[in-house]
Parts: sequence; structure tokens; C-alpha cells
Amino acid sequence: MEYQNDISFKGLFNAISFQLVGIKITFLANSVNYALILFANTNSHEIALSVPILATAIFTVVWGDATLKSQISNIKDVPEEKRDCYAYKDIASQPYRLLRIMNLFLALALAVSQLSILFS
Repeated sequence: MEYQNDISFKGLFNAISFQLVGIKITFLANSVNYALILFANTNSHEIALSVPILATAIFTVVWGDATLKSQISNIKDVPEEKRDCYAYKDIASQPYRLLRIMNLFLALALAVSQLSILFS
């Protein structure tokens, strides 16, 4: 139970929960964007509707990158004597570079998809 009092573990799990909040916000924003462009009359409103699409993409990239960097920083801060627990080993072995790249491409793909539907 001493791991629960370690500030680096607390910071790591806070960063993960912060990331989950960002995923929920991004999912909600993308759902609203898709609902608007698929079901609303968007004629002559394309430029105005591009703003929330681009804002959602930027939010996804910035929030995701910040939370992943925070996780990496907290992993590096774990003292050497506490690196033998399974939670640390599992979380530290994640491919964070790949996750950051996937986050970027996912945000771009969703934005391009929404913009292509909007302008078609």
C-alpha cells in the first residue's frame, strides 16, 4: 500500500484519468460535429462549421500530447526501488511515441473526414 502514497504514482494515475476526461470530451465534440454535418442543413455555413471541427482536432492533439508527456514524466520520476510493481512495469512498457503519433493521425483523420463531408 506504500505505492498509493508515492507522488509519482499519484501523478501518473492523475495523468491517466486526465487523459480519459480528454477522450470523453473529444468523443462528445466529434459526435456533435458529425451530427451537425450529417443531419443539419449546412448550405452556406461551411466556413462557420469548419471552426468547431478544427478546434476539436487541435484540442485532441494538444490534450492527448500533454497527457502522454505527463505520463512519461511521471514514469521517469518513479524511484528505482519502486519500479518492481506490475502497474509500473505495464504502464512504463507502453509505446508512448507510437501513441502520440496515433493521436495526431486520429485527430487529422477525423477532421479530414468531417471537412470532406461538410464540403461535398
